[in-house]
Amino acid sequence: MPKNTDTGMAARQAKRRKDALWSAIISTAMHLAVAAVLLWLLWGRDGGSFLSKLLVIVLVLELGSIVPIWINLKKRLEEIQGGEEDAAAQY
Repeated sequence: MPKNTDTGMAARQAKRRKDALWSAIISTAMHLAVAAVLLWLLWGRDGGSFLSKLLVIVLVLELGSIVPIWINLKKRLEEIQGGEEDAAAQY
């Protein structure tokens, strides 16, 4: 029966932190890529058309969704640091 050591738990927490950070980075990069495509599509349009207004709204929503990603990352890192998953895994 393997021993439950603090080193093993620390290694699992470090991996979870790393995975959470990479997830936030990749999600942010994808949102920025979509925003770049939307800007490219918007570039040649006149400002008064319905499609231009729709693209601006989608662009704002796309860029606005980046902030919650990092807020959730902060909360996720606090959960990992607190050991909530490790405690829940015991049940």
